[in-house]
Amino acid sequence: MRITHIGINGDGGRLDGSTDKLADDLAFFQQCGYSCVELSSIGLDVILAGRVFQPQLERVRAVTERFPLTYTLHPPNRLNLALGSDLALDKANFAANLEVCAALGAKVMVYHSGLIALERPRLGLVDLPTPDELAAAAQQEVDALKELMPYAAQLGVTVAMENRDPHSWEVGLLRQLGRDPAELATFHGGMLIPRIVEQVEAVGHPNLGICLDLAHLFLATNQLGIDYLEAVGQAAPHLRHIHANDNFGRLDDAYDDLGQRNPYGEGDLHLPPGWGAIPLAEALRQLPDYSGILILELRPRYRERLAEALETMRGIVASV
Repeated sequence: MRITHIGINGDGGRLDGSTDKLADDLAFFQQCGYSCVELSSIGLDVILAGRVFQPQLERVRAVTERFPLTYTLHPPNRLNLALGSDLALDKANFAANLEVCAALGAKVMVYHSGLIALERPRLGLVDLPTPDELAAAAQQEVDALKELMPYAAQLGVTVAMENRDPHSWEVGLLRQLGRDPAELATFHGGMLIPRIVEQVEAVGHPNLGICLDLAHLFLATNQLGIDYLEAVGQAAPHLRHIHANDNFGRLDDAYDDLGQRNPYGEGDLHLPPGWGAIPLAEALRQLPDYSGILILELRPRYRERLAEALETMRGIVASV
């Protein structure tokens, strides 16, 4: 294994469109010892209605160029080429995020798997899809990526499809709709590494691979009764990017804020490494051939612990 950079996420909610906050955060991350930052396009206001907003992108680039950092980019989580509400707009947003990558020198763009069919039924906007509709949606994502990946290659960007995590509201929704909660993986295939591998292989483009989120996977495998380390290894042949943080592998309950969740150890807590129960060193040992970036995705709540988190992660990587 060769980790080229241990990076940190730039929290989009914290930035809220402010380039002043972006400059402050990049300076702080550099001071803490990070050499890479995963920027969040939702925090930068660089895309409006599917098009790059060039004046704001220039303002953002003027900030990022001041720092000797490597950048990657995370588009909106809602970007969905399989089951979104407007495929043309989703493709436009995908392309616009690629253009932001090129402008900021980001060589990796993370894309959450589109195999999640519960978000819009949750609001009553659509019915749960049938098996045929789920299959068509998966094929739609493949076709859209086949169309978009040559543009990514032209811009020099690798797209890394990220595995997703389960939520209690999904289980609750299935119950409300009279469905068996055991069907969760049917309607949320993005939790399963083999499903993401299927999509990547079906697209078959060298600029498309997997972003393995070790924390999402810990929650998913615990919920579904799957072997965690085996699932990590399944991602290895297509691995292009890693996200890491810590949690306890417990499904969230009825509370969203960390002040309520942390005492119960529930959900995707984005804790510093070593604070939870994920066997991070053992997970990384399943990826001996990986060469690339590892991003620590931590909540702003742990800002004072960022330097400590970096040293802990360096120790974990060194042990591998």
